[in-house]
Amino acid sequence: MKTTPFYKKKRYYVLLFLLVGIVGMSYYFLSKEKPVEYNTITAERSDLTQEVSVTGRVKAAKSADLAFEASGRITEIFAKIGDYVEAGQELISLNNADISALKRQAQAGASSAQALLQQYEAALETQQIKLEELKRGTRPEEIQIAETAIFNAEESWKDAKRNLENIKNKAEVDLQKAYNNALTALLKAVNTGKTALLTLSDIQYARFSRYNQDSIRVANAKKIAVYTLLGTEDAGRWTTNFISTLIGGVYGTVQNILTNATHENINNSLEATLDALHKVKNALDAIPTTTDLTTTERTNLNAEKNNVSAEITTTSSNQQLIEVQKAANENSIASAETSITNAKNALATAQNQLDLKRAGYTQEQIRAQEAQVKQAKASVSAQKAAIAQAWASVQNYQAQIDKTILKAPISGTISRLEVKVGEIVFPSSSTYEIQMPAISIISEGDFEIEANIPEVDISKVKIGDKAKVTLDAYGSDDVFFAAVATINPAETLIEGLTTYKITLLFTETDERIKSGMTANVDILTASKDDVIVIPQRALITKEGKKIVRILKEKPDPKNPEKTIEELTEVEVVTGLRGSAGGIEITEGVNEGDKVVISIKKPD
Repeated sequence: MKTTPFYKKKRYYVLLFLLVGIVGMSYYFLSKEKPVEYNTITAERSDLTQEVSVTGRVKAAKSADLAFEASGRITEIFAKIGDYVEAGQELISLNNADISALKRQAQAGASSAQALLQQYEAALETQQIKLEELKRGTRPEEIQIAETAIFNAEESWKDAKRNLENIKNKAEVDLQKAYNNALTALLKAVNTGKTALLTLSDIQYARFSRYNQDSIRVANAKKIAVYTLLGTEDAGRWTTNFISTLIGGVYGTVQNILTNATHENINNSLEATLDALHKVKNALDAIPTTTDLTTTERTNLNAEKNNVSAEITTTSSNQQLIEVQKAANENSIASAETSITNAKNALATAQNQLDLKRAGYTQEQIRAQEAQVKQAKASVSAQKAAIAQAWASVQNYQAQIDKTILKAPISGTISRLEVKVGEIVFPSSSTYEIQMPAISIISEGDFEIEANIPEVDISKVKIGDKAKVTLDAYGSDDVFFAAVATINPAETLIEGLTTYKITLLFTETDERIKSGMTANVDILTASKDDVIVIPQRALITKEGKKIVRILKEKPDPKNPEKTIEELTEVEVVTGLRGSAGGIEITEGVNEGDKVVISIKKPD
């Protein structure tokens, strides 16, 4: 039996191993997910121009006849026949005060709309943050904060209850102090009243012993006072020795109140003492001032009157102090009780908040917040549309203002002037009517260019627009300059397409220019400086909105120390569309943003 040599077997195994390795590596690289490739450009600020390019033919020219596109009264004429004017110089203006006012109003409206947009955007951001919080759910630290709030509310409630007890205790002490002061004053007051009656009895016994009107009046007044203060009747002529032994009436009540000094008893005694002191005062006043009294008697009488009056004032003041203290106590207690109620309500609120935090947010709440976000986005979109409309209105008024000013399209000499200040001019009433020129300029050059502008571009072109011209006879390196002199309002059909004939005048004389030459014209219709520009092909449309895709960096969830790029779509507001493929972005894209032009997905 023939056998295979070992070295041939070894070479077979090596080849088999290599084949398996190649197949495995091929499978690895083919099955490995390839990343998406983004073709991007950085949004930058630059100057942007809008041009309309057409082809025309050179013909001989003598002058530029200029007429108004709008009607109005001429307010100023800046040149006269024979004057040399520069291209772009104002020649004649119509009254445009009303349009200028409307433009300023439109500008103010646009600025106001812009400010309102900022408010809507801030509201949208707030609603989005709230939605993110709802979706994220309650965080542990929020629950901890809620639990801390409950603890603080419980402590406040306890403090409020302790404060109420302290206020009640203080109120009771303060009121009792007022009653004690009143009771001490009562003892002094009734003794003062009794002493005054003793002095009155001495004077009565010495000066009014005979029976007459004065004696009767003093006796009756004394009788009432003794009965009220000391509780004994028929005291008209009683002597001081007898009166000094009397302990009834208010006097006796006050003396006995010490054994049962309740607030009610003290209140009653204050009222009774005040009444008794007034009667004692009346008895003292019953002695006529004409009575022949000794100096001592008169001094004693006046002293007793003053003493009794002072006690009346003191007793009345004590009554008021007690009432004031009661009112103060009621207010303090009511305030403390209100604090307890508020603290209890705050505790209940804190508990409810904790319960809500622990329960989390429902799907209904999340959906409701999503609706709020959608509403906020709709408000932002609507406001952006309002801003675009407002600025379009401004541009419309500016275009109307431009129609009220005739400017020299070329440099040259004024050859005709057919209008005067104050005269009213009118544009042609029909597209076929020949319009009389208001002013004519003889150009420095002898040639003009006639070209036809397509219907889609005619709205961009206006009289006076500058243009760069190249002639096929000399190639693209030789550039000549011209300006739009006239725009024919009547349309011209060329191969079924609507066009409008315009005339451009060369701004400088050049011997190389010949009649009949083919001219390639680039008319500068608009320009803006230092605006954010991106390629037009980076702009896409979704659901009627203009969208730009931007790559933004964010932390890599797998490796926080690194960043990854995330594709984000933003709604934008566009401005001037340039002729070189660029477009102005007024809202939505910032300078330096990485804008996606195209996306290449893996095969």
